[in-house]
Amino acid sequence: MNIKIAVCHHKDGPHFKNAYLMPIHVGKAISSINLPYCIGDDTGDNISHKNKSWCELTAIYWMWKNLDADYYGLMHYRRYLSFTRPDGYQIFHNFDDNIINHDLSEANIENECKNYDIITSPIWNIHPAGLPEQLMNGYELYSLDHYQKDLDLVIKIIKEDYPDFYLPFLETIYSKQTFFFNISIMKKFYFREYCTFMFSVLEKTEKQIDISTYNNYQKRVLGFLAERLTNAYVMYARKKYLDIRVSTKGILSLAESLPASEIKLPVTSTNLLLDETIHVCLSFDDNYAAHADVTITSLLKNIHRNQKVNFHILCDEKLSEQSRISISENRSSHVNFYFYDVDVTLFSSLPLNRNHISINTYYRLVIHNLLRHIDKVIYIDSDTVVFGNIAELWQEDIDDYAVGACLDEGGLLQSRRLTLGDENDYFNAGIMVFNIKKINEDYNDVFKEYMENYYIYNDRIVLQDQDILNLTFKDNAKIIPLRWNVNSRIFTFNELDRKYNKQDELNAISNCGIIHFTDVKKPWKKNCNHPLKDLYWAIRKESNRFKLSSKLKRISEQPVYNSKIKSGIKYKIKKLFKKIK
Repeated sequence: MNIKIAVCHHKDGPHFKNAYLMPIHVGKAISSINLPYCIGDDTGDNISHKNKSWCELTAIYWMWKNLDADYYGLMHYRRYLSFTRPDGYQIFHNFDDNIINHDLSEANIENECKNYDIITSPIWNIHPAGLPEQLMNGYELYSLDHYQKDLDLVIKIIKEDYPDFYLPFLETIYSKQTFFFNISIMKKFYFREYCTFMFSVLEKTEKQIDISTYNNYQKRVLGFLAERLTNAYVMYARKKYLDIRVSTKGILSLAESLPASEIKLPVTSTNLLLDETIHVCLSFDDNYAAHADVTITSLLKNIHRNQKVNFHILCDEKLSEQSRISISENRSSHVNFYFYDVDVTLFSSLPLNRNHISINTYYRLVIHNLLRHIDKVIYIDSDTVVFGNIAELWQEDIDDYAVGACLDEGGLLQSRRLTLGDENDYFNAGIMVFNIKKINEDYNDVFKEYMENYYIYNDRIVLQDQDILNLTFKDNAKIIPLRWNVNSRIFTFNELDRKYNKQDELNAISNCGIIHFTDVKKPWKKNCNHPLKDLYWAIRKESNRFKLSSKLKRISEQPVYNSKIKSGIKYKIKKLFKKIK
């Protein structure tokens, strides 16, 4: 069979090809890089130069105009259809023999094409990021994530110029289920009809919208609209061709991980000594006391030995007297600990919707009150290892802002979920600098504003106090360098939309200040594959304030990272680090 499946690439990285899978460099006409393993979308009849707004459609257009095949398909460099899994979303770390000879084998591809006329990615329920229980239709989701007027324009064009597709399109966009990514495989007849419809609609749309004020993400508007048109075409074909055979397949998602051997952490300088006292705040109970000790011990290990540091611990009765003693005793004479018992009833209406979250996560919402005797404080979560000199973070200038924090690993998605827009800088609340003096000057009762925002947005709040803080300080937060909150997804796999880029990530690693073990796979958990979890265990064993159980000893001795990593990934990371140096 003559099967042509374009796999879209726009940057150097892992790749795979066989007789049917064809890596293609999308937007090659406007790209400054060379991908020798790819064909280009810039030959013959093409729209390669439009890739920034047409996205992967430049590959579809190129195939439509320049290739003759029995079947045509599209995948992405990090999203492949699995030809053995009927549905679902499976993460893989490299093209091992099982993937190559099973999920993506030529025999399985050919067999599925013989059995079906159209194959798409899985059908998913439609909901905002992180809110699977809050189902919505496709029109509502598009309006939440993008500009509603552009979808309204497409509806108008289809109604007026493509009446046969109008009702299937309405059925599609008002459905609460869809498939994403423009990933599909179609038999020649259907593919050509699909392209004729989709590109005709989008060409008319392009002429009537002005994207000059859109940010880089929203400029991908024609690609976003195409996802709806692809769904609509399949709906149309199902209704018109009663004998058509349509199927879905699962998605294989490539995780571009950094191998531990390639992570070059800096040597921390402890020379900086400030005349003033540095104030640091944590909040934890007995369950997290040992992990908080790692944060505290690593922080003290990386500052000048004469630096004055006051630790302010927000807690309740679940932090025992013994844990308080273990945390604070036998530290340097320049280090002091203060414990503040918080009124738990203040947070009785607030949810705890993730298993690894305790009520302590909300205690930072009363920092402005409990610590009003100091001007500012650095708040640090207890799932962190401080690698840089915290005095450098203390010197970050946030005088004109209520808080300082780093961009979140899924910030764009979170901003859209809270209807804050793509221009908003959604931050991660795990490491924050609170300008207590300014907060109490700018807000009559900031806790009241916290609670107002919770009650108003409670149906959209997923990330507890982090969402509340972002809503409250959306116009009063300074984004500080990512090095002070180096999250787990930088090292492993990030399926979320974020506002920083790969170069920002590499810069953060090369000048790492605080490693934050975000998400559920903490370094003390058996399933943790974080390449730097050994840093946690080294500090934990060095401190030895909280004894390890036999189970934890076994976990601490497990290898951190799967060494089966593509040499191509290693080569790419080496090149990027050389560029930084």
